[in-house]
Amino acid sequence: MKFKILTLALAISLPTYASESFDLSDLIPAEPGQSIPNADKVTVKGDVVIGTDDVTTVAVAHQTLIEEEEDGIKMIKVGSGMGILSVGSASYQNFNNYNASLLSKRGAYNKAFLIAKKQFVANMKGVSLICSNVASASMDVIDSGNESVANTGDRQTESCVESVSGSLAGYVTFDVDDDIDEKLVRVSLISTPKTRAQIRQQAGAVAVTTAPNQIFKHIVSDLKSGILPPVGAKVLTNPETGENYVMGFGSAIVRTNKNKTLSRKLKTVAKRQSETRARSALLGTLKGEKVYWDGSFDEKQMDKNTQFNYAPETLDPTQVAVLDEEQSTFINQLKTTDDYSTLTQGKLPPGVSTKSFVSNDGNWQYTVAVYAPSLEKTAQKSNKQMNSSSTSRAKTTHKINAHSGQSEKGKNTRAASGQVSKSGDL
Repeated sequence: MKFKILTLALAISLPTYASESFDLSDLIPAEPGQSIPNADKVTVKGDVVIGTDDVTTVAVAHQTLIEEEEDGIKMIKVGSGMGILSVGSASYQNFNNYNASLLSKRGAYNKAFLIAKKQFVANMKGVSLICSNVASASMDVIDSGNESVANTGDRQTESCVESVSGSLAGYVTFDVDDDIDEKLVRVSLISTPKTRAQIRQQAGAVAVTTAPNQIFKHIVSDLKSGILPPVGAKVLTNPETGENYVMGFGSAIVRTNKNKTLSRKLKTVAKRQSETRARSALLGTLKGEKVYWDGSFDEKQMDKNTQFNYAPETLDPTQVAVLDEEQSTFINQLKTTDDYSTLTQGKLPPGVSTKSFVSNDGNWQYTVAVYAPSLEKTAQKSNKQMNSSSTSRAKTTHKINAHSGQSEKGKNTRAASGQVSKSGDL
């Protein structure tokens, strides 16, 4: 059975001209330099990519961002509406300790993921900033009856603080990539109006349309044929029933240790971490999360020319020491900071199930947290039956008789009997 890879939505409104007809089905991420059929029919105007075919337009937008070799977003506009594609990237390092190499790589995936989410919110909510820019110039000229000397200096100070905050929900992972030559990972997120509307319409439990075992059969089949990303979420839609399966992905590196017992414990920790991260990703997709970013830079520059020095360290013009050669000094200092954070808080709906996998090389522990309206409905039904059974068992037909009851004919079977400790051991 073939599935359509759909995207969820931002919990923030797109412009009113965005139609709900935009359908992202069976999309294939593009590669740098790859030839895309009918690409000549797509127009790129700054950050807006305009076309008539969804698949081709998204492929061109994705390829454009990758070939620009920088993080950013593209608005994808076709006749039926508009979507947003956001790409974030981050570098990692290799170490003698393979655990450290894997941790660095997973950290890069997480950072790229945060950057892509920040760009979504910045595009829709805007960026708050405060900037100051100061330039000062100075000149000290001394003339005597014999000569003229001068010192000049230019100083500049520029500092800016930017911040982004907003609610984000429904983002899904479109593409992930690990460039081992460049030691660079990339995470692409995508959103469209139609999929936002579909999720809104199908929110909450509905009548059971698919057997739980069939749901997981479909999900496992999709995971085997596709990519299990370390971060993010994705949605599968069953074209026969129209039911959406929402999946949140979590991962952790499986640390190795020369102590086998400790290695087993570390593997257990990795599974627990991946399960928590998968549930968090699912919750962020279904319920939303807060995204924050604070960035700043502080740049200072000095450019001066010196023909004399005061000697000995006095401002007395008669005590200046004229330099044989004019000295020129230039120095610039730049400091930057970027702080990314998200806050996910809430309760997952009933019926959420997790499935864990270990990568073929044994280095990664993956978990998929799955939500489907069918699973929620089944869980609610089971809970109702359980409570109903407990209530029925609690019903009384008579008061307990606490008097007498002793009988020589009462059942009496033999319990454990025999020597426990050997006499010679005592």
